[in-house]
Amino acid sequence: MNMCRHHNITLWNIHRENEIFFCIRADEFLELMPLAVKARVRLHLLEKRGFPFFLAGVRKKWTFYSGFFLFLALLWVLSSFIWEITYNGQSSYSKETLAKTVTSMEVYTGMKRSRLNCDAIEKRLREVYPDISWVSAEEIGSVLKISIKEGKKTITHEKSSAPVHLVSLYNGTVKDIMVNRGTARVKKGQKVKKGEILISGIVPVTDDNNEVADKMAVAAKGEVAIEVEQSFQEPLSVRYPKKVYTGRTISAWSYRLGNHRFSIKNPLKRFHKSYKYDIINTICADRIIHPFSFRIQMAKKEYREYRIQKAVYSKEELKRAGMKRYQQILSNITENKMQLLSHSAVLKQKDRENWILQGKISFLCKKMGVRKVTEKEKQIKKAEDGKNGESGENS
Repeated sequence: MNMCRHHNITLWNIHRENEIFFCIRADEFLELMPLAVKARVRLHLLEKRGFPFFLAGVRKKWTFYSGFFLFLALLWVLSSFIWEITYNGQSSYSKETLAKTVTSMEVYTGMKRSRLNCDAIEKRLREVYPDISWVSAEEIGSVLKISIKEGKKTITHEKSSAPVHLVSLYNGTVKDIMVNRGTARVKKGQKVKKGEILISGIVPVTDDNNEVADKMAVAAKGEVAIEVEQSFQEPLSVRYPKKVYTGRTISAWSYRLGNHRFSIKNPLKRFHKSYKYDIINTICADRIIHPFSFRIQMAKKEYREYRIQKAVYSKEELKRAGMKRYQQILSNITENKMQLLSHSAVLKQKDRENWILQGKISFLCKKMGVRKVTEKEKQIKKAEDGKNGESGENS
């Protein structure tokens, strides 16, 4: 070490164990060799560090490092494109309809992210679809997420400028009425029949003598709540056709490549003509290869063989069948946005093999029908009684 200091050779990280360990620059290592011979010291090179040695290692493992840098380059290139467009929040418009509008703006899967203008997409969608109240186009990584919120739909007769009446859809009792346009024909607490005019589209125009001088036809608008009470009777037979599966299934696979479809069927199996089949379709794979928009789909169609045989309900099965039918009746009312007020039902035996499900349902209906105003309703009836009286006196 004294000789190294004398020849201006720099050593660092020196520590002694059974041997002496130290670090030295690569260009000074060759100058150290004659000094080691003179001092009768044997040198062992343990490790090479530094950028030149790293490059030498890269040259030896060029396939690994070239693949790594190629991966980074591909990742950077692919991340600069839009690979998926999603649509959320729509109910009236399908994804295909919205996608056609977005595509017309030259926005598609595989386009460069630098060309994407989310504000222009939002503005365009609001212009094309005026009933969409809110639109958001957001770029998340390589995904364009389009979210919309549709406004409340207006009723058909409100959209139409043609004069119409609002009529009742059921027999019932008026619980509440509010008129925005037109003339009320019924009052709260009044009983009405199906088809009866609730809000008339004829608005009388009176003169100074409070006589009807003209009639103005408008599209009636308002809200009427009618309480409806309905009775029902549903026959139920003890005997019913029962579906019994044989356990035999036949599968057929179909494939789609782009716009072409083809199927593979098992030629060894044949359908039994006297039996029937439940057909179950399952999409096993559905992928779109970007940026080519090439679609690959694999579907499985399974035929489950069954036969129909006559069966007899037990008492418990008959109750369950009656309850299922009763729930269907109630769901038909709630699905039409009616408010259920009360309901009851009972299952009665008619004879040995026939039962009757009967009951009552009370609900609140706010829906109304529409009827056009006729030309005859627009006409004013002339008071001819006075004229007839005068002509009689003259005669």
